[in-house]
Amino acid sequence: MDDYENNVRHLLRDRFERTFEEKVQRALEVRPQAIVPNTHFTTVSNECISLYRDGYFMATAMATQALNEGLIRFIADRNEIASNQDPYALVDQFEAQKIVTPEGAAAFRRVLRSFRNDFHHLNPSISKVPVRDIAKRNIEDIAGLEREFFEHEFHEGGIAPKQPKYWDLTPQGTMLVNLRSG
Repeated sequence: MDDYENNVRHLLRDRFERTFEEKVQRALEVRPQAIVPNTHFTTVSNECISLYRDGYFMATAMATQALNEGLIRFIADRNEIASNQDPYALVDQFEAQKIVTPEGAAAFRRVLRSFRNDFHHLNPSISKVPVRDIAKRNIEDIAGLEREFFEHEFHEGGIAPKQPKYWDLTPQGTMLVNLRSG
């Protein structure tokens, strides 16, 4: 091992030890849905949780905004609604058709309104945005939405989704899932 590698190892270990308790506390703040379907956005959802836990608040805000828009399109597609519409209009339609609860609709809207353009275009006004607060609220809203759409129970040794249309079931009745922990 050369001096550069030793230095990198020391710096990373030191940072890990100094921030460990903060990461534990942030991991405990947000309780994501423990079992979710293995969809095209599951990896992003998992990374949002990790980004928040590790203190990358701007990245959390950006990624949760993208995830929120992807989740809106996913819900639209699964309900045979054209997903290429304005996301606010889709959320209104979801709420009117009782596809989402009023609390879920409010969560979708909060994430949509969370300074999206400031984050995505890095507008100068981003310096005045409460980034950590936005990141926390967005990750909590996404966790709540995942609980709403991917709620399940255990039945006869298996997972029984309460809304199966949001889970990809095989002809044998099985499904790929993603298991999460802290």
